[in-house]
Amino acid sequence: METLTSHDFNKIKNCNFDFSEDFYLTFHNFIKKNPFNTIPSLVKKIKFYNFTEETLLLAFKLFNTYKCTYNNICGPFLNINEYWIVLEKKTQIQQENIKLKQTITSLEKEIRYLKKNLSN
Repeated sequence: METLTSHDFNKIKNCNFDFSEDFYLTFHNFIKKNPFNTIPSLVKKIKFYNFTEETLLLAFKLFNTYKCTYNNICGPFLNINEYWIVLEKKTQIQQENIKLKQTITSLEKEIRYLKKNLSN
């Protein structure tokens, strides 16, 4: 899960986020109903808040960093190969499955690349 870095803390001070309790629920449900979208795609689709690509990424990181504040209200959110989803209460096995799917995808790409280059 992506969380805020020390560099992000300086950026977040300038964002002037104006999030309300209603926003958290709306945002969480929006991402849940629209899984596997990239940041640019989400910026275009989200009409209830004015995000830029940078501020949306910072918001995801903010919600993931302060788990005691936001978990089960807004987030946590997982970035899988640049696509974002809500990470519902998952068991350890389910989380491992997500990691394995990422590995499989990466290995499939590598196999296609090798096959292509070996056939030449």
